[in-house]
Amino acid sequence: MIGITGTTGGVGSAAVRHLLARGRRDVVALARRPDAVPAAPGLSARRADYDGPDTLREAMRGLDTLVMVSSDGLAETMERHHRNVIGAAAEAGVGHLVYTSILDIEPGTRFYYAPGHQATETLLDASGIPHCKARTSVFADFFADTWLGAALASGVLDLPLGEGAVSLVAREDVGRGIAAAALAGAEGVVRLTGPEALTGERIAAAAARATGRPLRFAPVTDADYRARLLSEGEPGWLVEAYATMFGAVRDGRFAAAPGDVERLTGTPPASFERYLEGHRVHSGE
Repeated sequence: MIGITGTTGGVGSAAVRHLLARGRRDVVALARRPDAVPAAPGLSARRADYDGPDTLREAMRGLDTLVMVSSDGLAETMERHHRNVIGAAAEAGVGHLVYTSILDIEPGTRFYYAPGHQATETLLDASGIPHCKARTSVFADFFADTWLGAALASGVLDLPLGEGAVSLVAREDVGRGIAAAALAGAEGVVRLTGPEALTGERIAAAAARATGRPLRFAPVTDADYRARLLSEGEPGWLVEAYATMFGAVRDGRFAAAPGDVERLTGTPPASFERYLEGHRVHSGE
């Protein structure tokens, strides 16, 4: 049996779809609300709460492989969730684990979430569970939903990207990649990225072509961006998460491309422009 956490989210649900499409009929969706998991032939659902170690151990009973989709929110919450999942997987005797980590994992990073992912990778290495670290770039979906709509409404993509580039990758491609890694029993590190790294100017140009709406890139400073978020009432931890992510982009830490999606799945990842062509971006108008 193959279990997947986070199955009500974009990455986890994509992994489920691709496992089922590959003919697996022993897929287990692990979710805090199993009733929210859409029914499908070959799919069962079990309750699993990242903050409930007992529910995790019970949900993982009998699993051969676990796909562990990373948590989010406060950094300390994410790290606690990951400790709980890995501990439960070890106790349940899971034989193989695929974990969604991040590209910006090397020492010296300033990214808010990097220490949590570093700690999780260290826990995996010490767990005794054969595992694959699927290091992902910034999600194209997340970027579009969080920043692109407002930019299209104003005509300006004003973010602190500097001259950095980022290999935006669709959650669908990440789900496809981790499903393939689970089926192959992959171990070690794989990189799940978009096909190319895009600067702010190229992101704006791709969005303009895909949507038919004018958009230009206007870089802003880190200080101005932080001040803008605070003025909009964003909590301090989220300001830090967003600002340090863009700092990592400026440092080239999310620029790796083309990554391993095509090698794992036989199909190249979607470009950011192609992703946008297939998805409506809400401008807030």
